[in-house]
Amino acid sequence: MRKFLLHPFWLMVVPLMLFNPGEACALQVHGEPEGLYVHQIAHLHYIFALGYFYWDIRRTSFTGRGWGYLQMFCLLMTCWNLMAFIGHIAGAYLHPTSLVQKDHYLTTLLLEPFTLTKYIYYVTKLDHLIYVPAMFCLFIGLRSFYHSVAQEDLGGQR
Repeated sequence: MRKFLLHPFWLMVVPLMLFNPGEACALQVHGEPEGLYVHQIAHLHYIFALGYFYWDIRRTSFTGRGWGYLQMFCLLMTCWNLMAFIGHIAGAYLHPTSLVQKDHYLTTLLLEPFTLTKYIYYVTKLDHLIYVPAMFCLFIGLRSFYHSVAQEDLGGQR
């Protein structure tokens, strides 16, 4: 495997891909209106799945630091999904002329007059303030599980 990864082809291609990416196509726009419906249903499905997972952890009375962080992940991701769900609804009610793009899609401005829908849309675009801590809780929880298993393995080898 190591010989494959160190092949000269990969040593040339990977740096070229990293330093000359071209178009990333990371933004996927759904067709109207079916794409939005399917996307919203996916948010609801994820909310219910996280809710069940949270309930199942609580029901089985798992203890430990990792389980606590996993529960926090479930709660934060549920909040993120609700925020995204509401934001998609608010975005559907925005008039296309309410937004103007400068240079590229990362510099989109919300134009006046500001309405409740525009405020809701703006606030829900700050979803990374919930998503990033959720991913951090997942990371810490999984790392805690790994360390507890590693400690058990060390204890069994003695």
